[in-house]
This record gives sequence, C-alpha cells and structure tokens, in this order.
Amino acid sequence: MKTNTILKSILAAGILLAAVSCKKNHGDVANPVNPNETELITTVKLIVYPLSDPSAETIFAFTDADGAGGNEPSIDTIRLAPSTEYHVEVLVLDETKNPVDTTSKEIEEERNVHQFFYTKIGSYGLTTNYLDFDDHNVPLGLNIKVTTGAAFTIKTNQLKVVLKHQPGLKPTSGQGDSSLGETDIEVDFPILVQ
Repeated sequence: MKTNTILKSILAAGILLAAVSCKKNHGDVANPVNPNETELITTVKLIVYPLSDPSAETIFAFTDADGAGGNEPSIDTIRLAPSTEYHVEVLVLDETKNPVDTTSKEIEEERNVHQFFYTKIGSYGLTTNYLDFDDHNVPLGLNIKVTTGAAFTIKTNQLKVVLKHQPGLKPTSGQGDSSLGETDIEVDFPILVQ
C-alpha cells in the first residue's frame, strides 16, 4: 500500500513539473517579449521638390510588396537637377495592411529611438542636411535638405537610405551613430544628377 501511495505521489509531482515547464512565461528573462518589435516595411517613398518650386513634386519609391526575401523589390532611380536645393520627405508604409499603415507616423512618435542615415555610394557632389530632430536635438531624418553638385553620367552612383532602430542606444547629443541598433530598412537608390 505504501509503495502505491509513493508511486502516485511521484507521478503527480512529475505531471505538475511537466505542466509548469511547458507553460510560457512572458516574464522569462531568457525569452522576453520584445516591446520594440520591428514593423513590416513594404514601401519607402522619397517625396522630393526643389526649394525654389514646391509645386514641382516628384516621388521616388522603393517597393517590396512581399517583404524581405521572396520577390525582388522595385527601386526607382532618383533624378535631380545639378546645383539645386531640394526638400525630401520620407514616407514609410506597410501596404500589406488595410488600410495601409503609415509607419512614418510611428517613427515620428518614437523619434528618440529612430534615425535615418544617408550615405553617398560613388563619387558625386551631393550633401544632405537634417531638418527634423528628436527630443534631444539629435537628427531624426524624415525630412532633409539635399543640395546637388555638378551633373554626372555615371550610372552606378547610389544614395543609401538606412533607418536604424536604437532603443536605449540612440545618443542624446550630436549627429547620431549609424553603427548602433538594428536596421529596420536599407535601400540603395540609384541616382542621376543631369
């Protein structure tokens, strides 16, 4: 009788232990819930107009309808005039949702943990200046001023646009640090200045 009772106790303890170990614990330090989960970005639009003529707006877009992997994205070639100042607004979308999710609004709301970085690939004259900033006066980059240099015909030049997600990492002074955080999106736009 004692052996039967002991076996039942061991069996009950084993079932309880299995039930506890299978239960997901959202407070688990090894596998915490990520409150800053990245959004799906299917589209990046650069809304561009010369500062001398805001009505002459042009849109250059990166579109990847199925997200990373899968089908190749579509990327427009940026075409600008030489020796001209432009305003550029970046519009970031998730077009898999209905209605379309304007991710730019979330980036603006979370400006203290996001920053766009702009890098020239190739040899050509172009400068970028930030027009918007976070709460610490560190650049955000949803709005920039682009100033072009001389015209060129090299068709391999590109403008790299990178959005970094930097929770707890974004500097609270200076111009930001592109080496920190995770990359939410990176697009190499072909560019021609003619």
